[in-house]
Parts: sequence; C-alpha cells; structure tokens
Amino acid sequence: MIVSKYPHIKGINFDLPNVITAALILPGVEHVGGNMFDCIPHGDAILLKLVLHNWSDEHCVKILKNCYNVLPNEGKVIIVDIILPVNPEPTTRSKGTFIIDVMMMINFGGKERTKIEFEKLAN
Repeated sequence: MIVSKYPHIKGINFDLPNVITAALILPGVEHVGGNMFDCIPHGDAILLKLVLHNWSDEHCVKILKNCYNVLPNEGKVIIVDIILPVNPEPTTRSKGTFIIDVMMMINFGGKERTKIEFEKLAN
C-alpha cells in the first residue's frame, strides 16, 4: 500500500457503505462510505483502480467530473485499468483482455477501452 511506504500520506478508501463495513482497519487509511455518482471525498490525488471498466462512457464522465470537482488545482486523477489494444496480437494476454471486455459489457454495461477512448473520457 502507498500509505505504508509513505506514512505522511493520508489515504481514503472510498466505496459503497456496505463494502466499507467489512474493510480492514489499516494505519493511515480512513474508510468512507458513499456513492461516487453523488460526491467523492476531497483529496490531492484520486486513484481509480479497475473502476471505469464497469461503466458506460456516460457514467465514466460523471465519475470523472465528480473527481475533478473535488481536486485542488494541481490535483491528479490516476486511472489504473486495462488498456484494450487497437491492433490485438494473437497472444493469451490479448485474448484475455477481450474476454474481460465482453464480460464487462454483459455483466455491467461497461467495457475495456483503448488509450484513445480513455483520453476522450478525460476531455
């Protein structure tokens, strides 16, 4: 975890209230329950790990706008997600990415995105 390596950083674990009730207590991490479509806690940086692939472009834009609204001028949104290749190679990894893409579409109405698609969401 980032806060264990850099204890001067305060971390916020933001998730649905029912998820937060089961979260492990960790030094330097405050657990906050809420809904990312309503509001997001303030921070200097917001890390979204494997979040956006669950959602449609419209939902992603709403999430990203909510992040933008609570960041300071020099704040950052850090997205950790799967990047869909534009020209897939015939590898197991590439095939796995496309399988996850189909699963996201079927289960959540989301999708994996190319780098260009992520850039469009941010603009």
